[in-house]
Amino acid sequence: MYSFIVYIIIALSAYFIVEKIARRWWNIPYNRESGLEGLGTTHTWVMRIGWTLFFICVVFFQTELVGGIIILLSGFDAFMQWRRNKAEREYVIRLLGLVFFIIFITVGYTFDFLV
Repeated sequence: MYSFIVYIIIALSAYFIVEKIARRWWNIPYNRESGLEGLGTTHTWVMRIGWTLFFICVVFFQTELVGGIIILLSGFDAFMQWRRNKAEREYVIRLLGLVFFIIFITVGYTFDFLV
């Protein structure tokens, strides 16, 4: 139990430190938007439907699709950020978050922190 909490704290701390360094290194301004609104109607509705599907899978089915859904949603969000706002480079931070999530899941299940 404690290894799970320590793992979560270390992973989140590492992500926030790397995000801060990446924003400073590539001169990416902090995005103060809530993240609940998409860049357009298509983006908004795909994200809403995707997160609804995610919560349905978590609550009713408890399948392995959960990680795949998060990866697809994050990848789609990064693609839409890249397509609409190339100059802001916020998509770099979204891709960084996606890479951290994949590493988090892989290390967590490899060393039984997430069991």
